[in-house]
Amino acid sequence: MLTGMLPWKHRAINQGGLVRSDAVCCNPYSLLGSEYNRFAFSQNIWADYLLGQFSRDIDRFLPLYSHSLLKDEDSNLENIFWNDHALSSMAINDFLIPMGDEPVGTAIFGYFGKFKFLDNDEYKSVRYSGGIPRAMNSIPYLNEEVFQGVYKELLKLNAEEKPYFSYFHLWSPHDPYKPRNDFKNLFKDDGYAPVPKPIHTDSPGFDEEYLASRRIVYDRQVAQVDFEFGNLIENLSASGVLENSYLIFTSDHGELFERGFVGHGNQLMYEPVLHIPLLVHAPGQTGRKDVFSLTSNIDLLPTLLSITGRELNSDIDGEMLPGLGGQADEQRPIFSVFAIENSAFAPIKKAVITMHKHTSKLIAYLGYDDKVAQSFELYDLESDPEELNNLAARDVKTLSAMKEEFFTYLNEANRLFVRK
Repeated sequence: MLTGMLPWKHRAINQGGLVRSDAVCCNPYSLLGSEYNRFAFSQNIWADYLLGQFSRDIDRFLPLYSHSLLKDEDSNLENIFWNDHALSSMAINDFLIPMGDEPVGTAIFGYFGKFKFLDNDEYKSVRYSGGIPRAMNSIPYLNEEVFQGVYKELLKLNAEEKPYFSYFHLWSPHDPYKPRNDFKNLFKDDGYAPVPKPIHTDSPGFDEEYLASRRIVYDRQVAQVDFEFGNLIENLSASGVLENSYLIFTSDHGELFERGFVGHGNQLMYEPVLHIPLLVHAPGQTGRKDVFSLTSNIDLLPTLLSITGRELNSDIDGEMLPGLGGQADEQRPIFSVFAIENSAFAPIKKAVITMHKHTSKLIAYLGYDDKVAQSFELYDLESDPEELNNLAARDVKTLSAMKEEFFTYLNEANRLFVRK
């Protein structure tokens, strides 16, 4: 998202993977330049790795554990190796003090890690009887305190003389879902019944009862995040921050509770995973404006550059958002890529890639079956938003046209990675 590039170009496609070295300079921190006060904070360690690649152009980069229930001194190790932020973060969090129950590099740090991640019984019993939210399954935090931390950081930035760019990557409502007590009874009797869908062959095969039990807890945590975000907006409005600032709210993925699967991060590339929110508030905006055009999160960087009067980098694949300098284009293809099992240094041959174009959606499964190297699903999202009717065998004309355009883009992207 921050590079404005498609995954097959920036190549941060593996779990914990990094952006290609020759693409690192394409990010808002470098392109906005020192005229801006540049800020970054992520509760997600993989996003922290990526931000670490841009750290030389970040003026204030908060450690991973900031605004959590851990003490500030718990994160000081990373500051020792600030000039190699991405590499040192990987070494410390993957080896010395790994997240969760992974084996540790030393007995001393292993004890330290176990000690600092102990439950806080006070918070657990009083506010979160179901357990405290934990980023990366280890870092305990309270959503109300994280959002209050965001507000305080924005007040500091807004008080400076320089204009600023800030990026906050928050964990909730990510798994494990742990809503606060005053949200834990929501949606119990709301009568919602999702459309039944067949079990996917690449899912664990969870039954509908289990899917429903996870969905309702997720919805409760979404409700709490919505509440905290509403408080943040009210505070920013009351303090005058929104009078001269753009505020952009989006997500890196959705969650799936269907077809026998819970969560995200596997081959199931259906709309609940891909369809993410995008809210933009501009200075002086007094009314709501809905935009229904297909867009991508890679469109954020070119939009930011346009807003700030910067030139667009020629390597950027994204386009300016409609209503913010860009125009709606119904013929533009929008791609999403899942390729964690594909080498970042080789052509994309094992992946699930989707291509949206107008109301049509193509899902391409590449390299997952030795007998059938490629298979495709085709949906008309206007008439079939639940993706129940695969048209691949019936609408051969549309499938053929979509596949031809899809492989034109993919083959061009792969060309640079083919060994000569």
